[in-house]
Amino acid sequence: MDKKTEVKKLDWGWMAQHMPGVVTLVQERKAQLGSAHVNACWKHGVLRCEPGWFYAREGSVSVGVPFFGAEMDDLLRQFGSWDAARMAPILVLKALDAGGSHGKD
Repeated sequence: MDKKTEVKKLDWGWMAQHMPGVVTLVQERKAQLGSAHVNACWKHGVLRCEPGWFYAREGSVSVGVPFFGAEMDDLLRQFGSWDAARMAPILVLKALDAGGSHGKD
């Protein structure tokens, strides 16, 4: 994949129409964690389909690889059930202290 194609795939513009709540969450996480971390999570979790990096869902649209284990268990506890979480925007990213989220890929 050349750089031009990769940059185009990192364009999140399509999400504004289909996942506006997730876009808001992504912007908040970029402000909190830094764009480099969120972009690395996208690259690993969406472009490379690696679990544990990036998962977002809003309504019937999802992107990334679902998390399993403690991260998803904590998220479900916050919502009470999958039924409550089904329509709400969800964004789960690899934690900054989880390692491997910065620097060389």
